[in-house]
Amino acid sequence: MKTRPFSIYLLKQDFNSSNALMESHSLQEAVEATQLPEGAILYILDAQPKRPWWRDYFGVQEDLWQNLKGALLFLPIGQRCFALSFGQVFHHLKDEAYEYDFGLRVTLNSLDPNELKSADMLEPGSARRKRTQVPISTELTYLDFDGNSEIIKSLTGKIKIEYSDLFTTATGSASLKISMKITPDMLTARCESLLSLYESNSYKDVFPNIQNIVPVKDPTEIGRLDALLLDEFKNPNGNVMMALPDIVDYRDDTCCMFDGPAGRSNIYPDISMEAFYNYLGSDYDFSTITLTQLKASRVVLTDVEGTCGRSYSLYRSLIFDVHARDEQVLYHFNEGDWYKAQTNFVERLKSYLDAKCETTNLCAYNHDAVHNGKAVYSEGNYNAAIPVWKNHFICLDQTDISPAGSSNIEPCDLYSVLDDPQAKSRYRAFLYHIKISTRSSNLSHLFNQGVNSIELIELEETSREKMKSLVTARLGADQQDIYLKPFDHSDFKVIFGIITDKDPMAKSSNLPLFSKISLMRNMQRLDLMRVPCALTFIPDESPTKGAHDRLPQFYVEVYPTNNNGTEIRAHPGQGLDTTVSIKRCPSALKEAAVGKIFRISLRKDDNNSLYSHHTWQYEEVN
Repeated sequence: MKTRPFSIYLLKQDFNSSNALMESHSLQEAVEATQLPEGAILYILDAQPKRPWWRDYFGVQEDLWQNLKGALLFLPIGQRCFALSFGQVFHHLKDEAYEYDFGLRVTLNSLDPNELKSADMLEPGSARRKRTQVPISTELTYLDFDGNSEIIKSLTGKIKIEYSDLFTTATGSASLKISMKITPDMLTARCESLLSLYESNSYKDVFPNIQNIVPVKDPTEIGRLDALLLDEFKNPNGNVMMALPDIVDYRDDTCCMFDGPAGRSNIYPDISMEAFYNYLGSDYDFSTITLTQLKASRVVLTDVEGTCGRSYSLYRSLIFDVHARDEQVLYHFNEGDWYKAQTNFVERLKSYLDAKCETTNLCAYNHDAVHNGKAVYSEGNYNAAIPVWKNHFICLDQTDISPAGSSNIEPCDLYSVLDDPQAKSRYRAFLYHIKISTRSSNLSHLFNQGVNSIELIELEETSREKMKSLVTARLGADQQDIYLKPFDHSDFKVIFGIITDKDPMAKSSNLPLFSKISLMRNMQRLDLMRVPCALTFIPDESPTKGAHDRLPQFYVEVYPTNNNGTEIRAHPGQGLDTTVSIKRCPSALKEAAVGKIFRISLRKDDNNSLYSHHTWQYEEVN
């Protein structure tokens, strides 16, 4: 008997052959199949042959055709129903019809934990995906899996001896992909065994950390959670936060505009939910907001003048936690996806991080930069001001200790040295890494930077010497000996300082889930290196930064040029020079017909010449 490949799905309760297929499916019931298991129904795909696209593309003269065939077998087992897919036909199943953890759970329950071959993993906080494969079977530890920060997407390996009569190897995710030597009449008994494996929780003993956090893929469950998110979003004093799915550097004078239910907003120096609610206005009827509007609305990065950069879906920029009733889990929404975290894992995470929290010894933040009369956050201003406030600090912001040929790595933002009887050198060096806001993407970058810099200082002679040179260049001669002593025995301490208006007494509860996961992973790395570390919250006492108007708008007109082209000049009657061409206008204006009039934002450069920008809004007047 030959070994045959099977791809097996378990349908949810109340789904079977009558309601699991999409309405638009093109499958036909096979009414003349003679060897079906009892009660089974077989649907087949018998598509018309098509020529491969590359035949005409390359001018192939041979008479070539592609035949697409496949089948779906619906097999009832007690009160449940399986769908066995042959060929590429599984996509005819409704998304909400099958269990999304079936393949992975059966695999976890049946695999020998010491005979694993490969794993697909995801680190959701940074969206980093990886596949680890080994030439010989091994255990999960050697597949480089971190149960505290990563999610297992699929797993492949050898089966335990007690299940070897079912199949020899398995790969599981949503479906179970296995190879079996089996006749059709044996499928019913085999699927009964698979159902028992799916319902077993024995994998939790063998892989205790493997499902600390898992993605939610079931559309029905996602719909229920999205409804909870929307309800909370309608409450301006709720628990929904905003964090762009990107790293935002406030030293670039980053602001934002919103493009949503109330049109294009003014410019906001703070990217936050408070800014979005301010944009909607106090008289806005929040009960009218829909999920479709959240997904259609955009957060647009700008500079102080309103020059647009990248934009992001508002929906994907939200962060939200919800505790499920009667479940020991926390549901977390991040970058447009839902995740389910075990409550005991979340509690262990909080316990570890809260013990690392310390009261800050830095001054409060009130160091905004001013650009064109507008206040914006500035980490650079804050870091530069600290040595003036207390002269035992050194500012190393925007410096570099990376080895030749590597990308820049900042050693820290602030550096100081204090007496410490516990240090071998009797002095402890403190490396502060500062970040404004508790937003997820920013913080994961911050935490990684803190560990990477210490590793370079301890392991790379070139980096260590660069660091020493940076320190000595900022000191008087009488202090150099003290400030360099910690390098002799690596007497360092890393402190992550977060500027926020949140209550420091809330400790790690101020951070989004994936920021906490990233922080714990990096702090554990520092623990292994025997480098003390801490998390501290720095009060944000800067003035509230409301929206400021976009650039003033003027009327401009399309004029002809001598070379049969066009140029844009100011329309008469506005006090502007109507004889000079306006620079850097959007291409749509340059391509418009002569005589067209537009309303657009304008500025003057140092030579008093008028200019616009291709990202600035404009409006056609006639």
